[in-house]
Amino acid sequence: MNLVLHMVKSLCLSFFALIMIMLVVLFPRKLDIGMEGYKMTAKYHFSWSQYAENITGFIRGIFVDNTLGVTRYGEAVGSEVLTVMGNSLTIIVIGFLLSFILGLLKGIVDYKLSKSKWNVIGNGTTWLFQSVPDFMVVLLIQWFVIRYMPFIHFFEQKEWYAFLIPSVLVSVYPAMYIARITSAAIAAQEGQMYIQVAKAKGVAQRMILYKHVGRNSMGTILSHLPSLFGYTLSNLLMVEYLMSYPGAAHRLFQAIDYDTSFGSGVNYEPGVIIGIACCFTIMVVLVQWIALLAKRSIAPTSR
Repeated sequence: MNLVLHMVKSLCLSFFALIMIMLVVLFPRKLDIGMEGYKMTAKYHFSWSQYAENITGFIRGIFVDNTLGVTRYGEAVGSEVLTVMGNSLTIIVIGFLLSFILGLLKGIVDYKLSKSKWNVIGNGTTWLFQSVPDFMVVLLIQWFVIRYMPFIHFFEQKEWYAFLIPSVLVSVYPAMYIARITSAAIAAQEGQMYIQVAKAKGVAQRMILYKHVGRNSMGTILSHLPSLFGYTLSNLLMVEYLMSYPGAAHRLFQAIDYDTSFGSGVNYEPGVIIGIACCFTIMVVLVQWIALLAKRSIAPTSR
């Protein structure tokens, strides 16, 4: 019952967040552009009637016309969102799994090296990657590949392996996050009574680490899956933008059409923004549910 309550709570919070996003996106953005002498001016006048018309028009489009509108290219928003989400979904899934698996392995290595003179290779590198801004890490990797590995077509989007490089780039920073969580979770088990009993029985250190400590630490690690997914999504925009990858995050950035002088430009696409935000919200909820189910299924052991 407690598990269902938590799942319903996460669903309600995500739905509320999506509603707030919709209200912000549908806020009236029309400016009155004019000229004062040789200077262009832009004035904004808020209208509750226009705001209500935007909301009712969007709701009517969904439930009556079964559409999210059209894009700047005259195409249906629904098909556009599905296309770009399909392009990004491969990167998200592979990057998420890579960051979790590599983060676990890196965290175990960090813990093992923490008591030796090689700690700088373990925790030191994890700290270094987390202290450097994630976009700088991506730019350095991009420069290294282009400069020293020219046989890898960094910006190639037509090859079957086009998703591999962005998937790896997306996973770098989240993997370091999980590595730090894993190392700390394992270290927190030190001195526990079950470890002392296992050592007294002559159980090998490796068996204690993987069978007992690893299992008891997994609940703490799994509780950070939603944060891990959040890091993955935050890196997605940066990677897709730097690589000109036709994915959802890049398309979302285009749909906002930010203009330094007038805010939202003439190509502002609320339907695209809401559609992609809805897809991302669904994925966030699914990851939260998976984390809750996985954490419950892995019971700590003291044997």
